[in-house]
Amino acid sequence: MRSAIGQTEARSIVNEQLRTFLGMLGDATSHVGAEYFRLPVHGSPAKYRERLYCYELYHQLRCALGEFPFNLGGEIDKGGHPHFVDGPFPRSKPDLLVHVPGSMNRNLAIVEVKRATVRREAIRGDLLKLRWYCDHAAYSGGVFLVYGEVRNPDMLAQKIREAADKTSTDLTRITCLHHRQVGERAQRIL
Repeated sequence: MRSAIGQTEARSIVNEQLRTFLGMLGDATSHVGAEYFRLPVHGSPAKYRERLYCYELYHQLRCALGEFPFNLGGEIDKGGHPHFVDGPFPRSKPDLLVHVPGSMNRNLAIVEVKRATVRREAIRGDLLKLRWYCDHAAYSGGVFLVYGEVRNPDMLAQKIREAADKTSTDLTRITCLHHRQVGERAQRIL
């Protein structure tokens, strides 16, 4: 009985840490500047550049984390990691990982980022990766973060749902966020 109570308490603590991280992530998105949200290009309209956005988001998150008991890693290459060698993502490089390096029991969150013009195939791949990391690499939660303006936010949520349905991906441990505009916090859409 004592073991079950200990596991329940541990799960409660992890859930609270995940909620805290999601709050920090929301704050960090609100601080991503316009030049990182859409890259100005000489002689052309500004362009969404996912890697640039991710680097700035990483910087803003590092500033926000303070004494948070997890490390933030960006594009950590899983190539050669013994836990990933035989899985479907042996050379994956998640956009962001929130974890304690060197420990498989202190993995908090995996974050994948896409621009608003993302195609369904890319959504499917990221949702599968997020779910696999949660189910097989002990991450407590996944985050699928879309940034950029869309005409109809409901259609974006529908596109994500359809991608999940097509791959039979359960979204219960995946938080889907949309960072619509510079200066705003990313909002949960699923």
